[in-house]
Amino acid sequence: MKPYEYLEHTADMGMVVRGKDLSELLTHAAQGLFEAIAVLETVDETVSVEIHLTADSVEELFVAWLDELIFRHETEETFFKRAEIQQCSETEMSATVYGEPTNFDKHAVYTEIKGVTYHQLQVVEKSDGSWFAQVIFDL
Repeated sequence: MKPYEYLEHTADMGMVVRGKDLSELLTHAAQGLFEAIAVLETVDETVSVEIHLTADSVEELFVAWLDELIFRHETEETFFKRAEIQQCSETEMSATVYGEPTNFDKHAVYTEIKGVTYHQLQVVEKSDGSWFAQVIFDL
């Protein structure tokens, strides 16, 4: 079973994500986002980008993380393939994402994601210490 799955949603796209801890949840959320945007087999890891975020809550951190990845994808014209979390707590994180500059002759693109919404957002630590999240993206 994949650590994330996509949800049907009227004009948008949703995703449910799971992780054994918060770091894994954030990694899996990034992976699901990257796979929704492009065919990852067409993306190499030729560049890396450092990301450092702080937020007031775990929900805000989760949204900020995905929004930052979308922002970097658009402004730096880069398709990302993999995220590596160096440090994270419920309100702070540091990560490196790997990918390569956009090349529409090489990269197969699925969709454009405009942003992350707070609609139906859930980021929950379960009793066994694992994490669950649900998020809706604006397409």
